[in-house]
Amino acid sequence: MVRVLTALIALLLWTPVAHAQAADSLKVIFCGTSGPLPVVGRAKPCTAIEAGGALYLVDVGPESTENLMLWRLPVATAKAVFITHLHSDHIGDLGEFNDQSWIQGRTQPLALIGPPGVDKLAQGFNLAYEVDHGFRKAHHEHDGVTFPLPAGLIEPKVVTIAKPDGTAPAWTDGDLKVTAIRVMHDPASPAYGYRFDYKGRSVVISGDTKKWPPLAEAAKGADVLIHEAQNNAMTRQLSMGMKAMGNPRMASILGDTVTYHTEPVEAADIARAAGVKALVLNHLTQAGLPMFTPEAFAKGMEDGGKLDWRLAKDGMTITLPVGSDAVTFGAY
Repeated sequence: MVRVLTALIALLLWTPVAHAQAADSLKVIFCGTSGPLPVVGRAKPCTAIEAGGALYLVDVGPESTENLMLWRLPVATAKAVFITHLHSDHIGDLGEFNDQSWIQGRTQPLALIGPPGVDKLAQGFNLAYEVDHGFRKAHHEHDGVTFPLPAGLIEPKVVTIAKPDGTAPAWTDGDLKVTAIRVMHDPASPAYGYRFDYKGRSVVISGDTKKWPPLAEAAKGADVLIHEAQNNAMTRQLSMGMKAMGNPRMASILGDTVTYHTEPVEAADIARAAGVKALVLNHLTQAGLPMFTPEAFAKGMEDGGKLDWRLAKDGMTITLPVGSDAVTFGAY
């Protein structure tokens, strides 16, 4: 009996449910907030957006699909995944998210939007899951349950931004408009951030980038800026520790990262220049390390003036109700 009850509870937790909202809104769900290193309680980069009855993702790093399923988000309503750049920690769960959202009942191909290279990414995952999809159709398509193979595909849309400080339209769906913003993450180039505008509410997601003033211009008037952040002093400390422990390879790799990420103080400068209501620091590569505390990580952020900011956590939500200036934080 205990085993049966446990199985039923697990099934209920796994089954997606409709997340009714009291009012129309632009909603953000953090489904992955770490960097590439393993961190207990944090998946790799993934930010979900709910708007107009549909679900969108910005990046889909390893472990993020598990979070979405455990929180019972309506993954079958997914329409598009926006890729910031092609580092593995930002794309590793694409195949699994596409598969699970299709299994749950997605009725159209999943759009994959991003810089050059997303076409190859889509082709690779489509090929990797082709046999799996055939198995599922053969086994489960009966009694009115259908598994249309075209709906299980990933369809790429390459967005090209010629200017290093430029923007380009990425997606329009009813009242939702998404703009791609070129940022600076060389040699991972081109790299994009994204701005989501929906019925007068807006959120900007930086993607991975060093401090990039043009991002502040593209984020002007947005309600919330979600910006990557890395404390380089902590990174250098960790790099030296790796070297002392006899791991020069990882010491070198960690040391390299200080050239293309943004310090918390720098992210605060961008947020002030953009005039956003709130700043959320994300892609927290040092989270979970012994030297990491919010106070040490974010030291000096308010030296340039008071700022409403916080650190992202897996499961954190932001709700921006339509017809309001409210910015409401919550959690799953």
